[in-house]
Amino acid sequence: MPIAMIVHGGAWAIPDDQVDLHQAGCRAALAVGWEILNAGGSALEACESAVLLMEDDPIFDAGTGAVLTSEGTVELDAALMDGRSLRYGAVAGLRRIRNPITLARRILEGPATLLVGDGAERYAEQVGITLCANEELIVERERKLWEDWRAGRTTPAPFDASETPSTPSAGHDTVGAIALDREGNLVAANSTGGTPFKLPGRVGDTPLIGCGLYADAQIAAAVCTGWGESIARVALARRVIELIERGFAPQSAAEAAIRTLVRQVPGGSGGCILLTHDGRVGMAWNTRRMAYAYRIEGGEVAVGV
Repeated sequence: MPIAMIVHGGAWAIPDDQVDLHQAGCRAALAVGWEILNAGGSALEACESAVLLMEDDPIFDAGTGAVLTSEGTVELDAALMDGRSLRYGAVAGLRRIRNPITLARRILEGPATLLVGDGAERYAEQVGITLCANEELIVERERKLWEDWRAGRTTPAPFDASETPSTPSAGHDTVGAIALDREGNLVAANSTGGTPFKLPGRVGDTPLIGCGLYADAQIAAAVCTGWGESIARVALARRVIELIERGFAPQSAAEAAIRTLVRQVPGGSGGCILLTHDGRVGMAWNTRRMAYAYRIEGGEVAVGV
């Protein structure tokens, strides 16, 4: 079975001066995952490792460097789905976990599917994951943006599912990865700090199976990014898979799904990446940019925004 992998670094108006860093981060994440796949490792391991690297890269809104809530704290969500077993692990509202994707992996292998907040952090301690202080996840860039927002120097405010976000100075930088290993398994993974200045406790599409991600090793896997409230309302990830089931080519399926998002949710915005069971790639977005990198065995690395 040929191996393949695709990662993304978020769909939003990535500023010109951050483009190179976003592309470099995606390239590095792909390289980490590809090394695992090429050595015969599992798609599960490749996706976890790629996302973990992006969580540790402060350019992305995931893990260290995530955007701040309206209270000036970091709250993190993540998920990982195994396309062969359809098992998944998801976490939300984490404040003291440096790498949520690792906890999601442990939950996938454990007795639950979705854990949130304090309960998720207690479980992390039980399985040997070290907690950190919330302040350790905050970078100066995001602290400054939050201070500007609090002082009224920027316009965005916390929004609910009935509102359209308008955040010119900060992004919705969910990161994600999909891998196809030599055993033919497909795995999807994602991680995020959510939307800038969100209400504490807000959870978007990222940890919701069928919304932020979905994987079926017999068909395809998809990972979404963007305005989570709009993505969840159309169950975008599962919608992409259904289009593949109906016979759409991967690129056509990705583009059709984004058209549906725009048509059914006023102001809906985002993007998606897609990898089929036979190693074909698709991706689409309606934001200014979406950072991505992918490789199919026998081909070269592709990187872009």
